[in-house]
Amino acid sequence: MNVFDCHTHWAPCFQNRDGRNPAAWIELIRSAGVSHAVILPFTGLIHDGKVGQDNDDLAAVCAHPAAEGRMIPFCTAQISVPDEGLAEIRRALGTLKMRGIKFHPWLQGLSPGWAAMDDVCDLAEEFDVPILFHDGTPPFSLPAQMALLAKRHPRVQIILGHTGLFEHWREAIAAVNLTPNLWPCLCSPHVAALKEIVRRCDPQRLLWGSDHGFTLDNFYPYRRGLMELIGLDDKQREAMYDVNPRRLLKM
Repeated sequence: MNVFDCHTHWAPCFQNRDGRNPAAWIELIRSAGVSHAVILPFTGLIHDGKVGQDNDDLAAVCAHPAAEGRMIPFCTAQISVPDEGLAEIRRALGTLKMRGIKFHPWLQGLSPGWAAMDDVCDLAEEFDVPILFHDGTPPFSLPAQMALLAKRHPRVQIILGHTGLFEHWREAIAAVNLTPNLWPCLCSPHVAALKEIVRRCDPQRLLWGSDHGFTLDNFYPYRRGLMELIGLDDKQREAMYDVNPRRLLKM
């Protein structure tokens, strides 16, 4: 069975240490039993002026021979200037061949309710890629807000990057159950919440993520340990770790 980590980062700590060579990064995930990872931008979420460079760096890292095809890059853009942001997304998905889009409304100062976000969804549909949102942080990163966007664009697959975090997981469950193209990624809720998410949400849309990569710390023993505590059976493990992400990412 493959194990897909659907929420990781390539942050400045790795850029500064390893440049564009992901060999050490790959060795770490492999030691944790992870076969593939969705790689999300980091610098571009914090510095609007570095979005393009961050997308370039991430695409190059994931295309490096040491990545062995195991790193799946998502791009980002700042859509407060819609024409520029949409052009960057088109460049990243088309020229750089990135495999999805990531937004962090809290860090980037944007809202999933902006009109430009509908244009982003049109691009995601055109390139047939998912959009992953940071969620669980008010005021613009709540699961219901992503659900409304997903309702408007039923052919676009939208991922809740944290399934509500610590406080909004109940809202996330309700949002997922009302929205068939909304995918919960079990990355960061506490054990009681994880158990309820697994119990109450569609098992064919559950994903797992570690949030590895925004520091040099190894999150895997903790994150994988949490999943063992909730008592998954073999069928649930296979679906969450392998079958669902491969279907979502078309691999």
